[in-house]
Amino acid sequence: MPSLDSSVVRLTMFLALVAGGAIVATRFPTLTIGTTSFQTSFVCGVLAGLMLLPSVVTHYKGGEQRKSLQWGLFAVGIPLSLMDHALLPWLGVLAVLGSLGVGWEVDRRLFEETSV
Repeated sequence: MPSLDSSVVRLTMFLALVAGGAIVATRFPTLTIGTTSFQTSFVCGVLAGLMLLPSVVTHYKGGEQRKSLQWGLFAVGIPLSLMDHALLPWLGVLAVLGSLGVGWEVDRRLFEETSV
């Protein structure tokens, strides 16, 4: 029997988590604790950011500051982008885009091309 590629398994798990989160967020748009209500998407974003925190710390302690910055920006950007305010979601989107830029080393490529 052929073995499954680990990237296929990871992609399937990721898609299942996204689908599950979408179902929960549409079924229960707000969570109420006592007299306080929260958006379900924001709570899921905060939980995702908290789950990324050990990875951020591990990369930083391992001397990989770029990876730590990349995942730190992502962990902060996701909850901010899911908030229901005027300016904060845009800051979250910018943080996520900054995370992509750090991961793709856009800053290093720009400085190499301009300094030559």
